[in-house]
Amino acid sequence: MKIPYIILGLCLFVYADNFKGITIVELDQPSVKLGKADKESGESYINAIKETCNAEIVQYFHKANIIKFFKQAKEYSHIPVAQYCTYPCVITGKVKLDSITYDFELNEGGYAVLKGKNEERYFGDEALYGECGI
Repeated sequence: MKIPYIILGLCLFVYADNFKGITIVELDQPSVKLGKADKESGESYINAIKETCNAEIVQYFHKANIIKFFKQAKEYSHIPVAQYCTYPCVITGKVKLDSITYDFELNEGGYAVLKGKNEERYFGDEALYGECGI
């Protein structure tokens, strides 16, 4: 009877800790990536986005929260844009996951793209899954 609970506990432990070591090597300032629809929305809209796209307002972009994201995020075999909101506010930098350093871009909508020497990896925050997606 205890075996199913032990297995469940082990699965949660394994799932909740993707990497043993996570270090933010470099963290750029949050920036705005405007799509065509954003650009057509007018100057006041664009200025409002630029004003709110900073680490003081976007708590998700604090260093500790970025580390937490990579510890808990689900890895996908494809970029999960359809399942997450895509906002114009992103943060980029370099992150060392275990022993490999990647360039990363984390979207405020809860997904990230990591680029290594010969690979790309995709992650999403399960708490934000399906909020805007299909």
